[in-house]
Amino acid sequence: MPDAPEAITISTHSHWRLARAACSGVILLSVLGSVITAWQQSIGLTKVTVTAINPDAEPRDPGLPLLAQKHTLPDYQLTINLSSGTQIDAGAKLDTSAVDGISWTLNEPVPVAQIASITLSEQDAVISDKLAEVQLDDALAGTELYRFEFSTERSIAVGMQSFFRTPVGIAVVAAFFCAVFLVLFLNFGV
Repeated sequence: MPDAPEAITISTHSHWRLARAACSGVILLSVLGSVITAWQQSIGLTKVTVTAINPDAEPRDPGLPLLAQKHTLPDYQLTINLSSGTQIDAGAKLDTSAVDGISWTLNEPVPVAQIASITLSEQDAVISDKLAEVQLDDALAGTELYRFEFSTERSIAVGMQSFFRTPVGIAVVAAFFCAVFLVLFLNFGV
């Protein structure tokens, strides 16, 4: 009968070792999965260039009789529409022609995985007119009147930000912290 308590102790220790190994595996897989997924989603939009294909079709402010107008060229505004429903205003280029191309350089890269579309509008004090809307499928997109060129760069910060906003990213973070807590508890609690 004295052998029975030793068998229970050995069995309990092997269960704890197995639990530690499982938690360590979850931690390792979480970190590895996060890095791989973040790398895949690490492409960020940094610059958009819009060129008017037909100069005659470019919008102009209407001429008013007996007034000398200084501004007849359009005021282009670029908006980045995210899949979450929010928008990023990239700014306006006032009284500018897009025949030779207009570029918007973004302050910080926007994750391409989160972009639903990009809208070009003519900014107006009363009502802004939407001129074109394109999806960011390739480095080049266009409509009948405008050509859009996109510049992107890879950034680990963009990838991590993009990954941890997804439900999978949130689940990985939760699993990681649970596993770390269990490993610490098993190492110091037993």
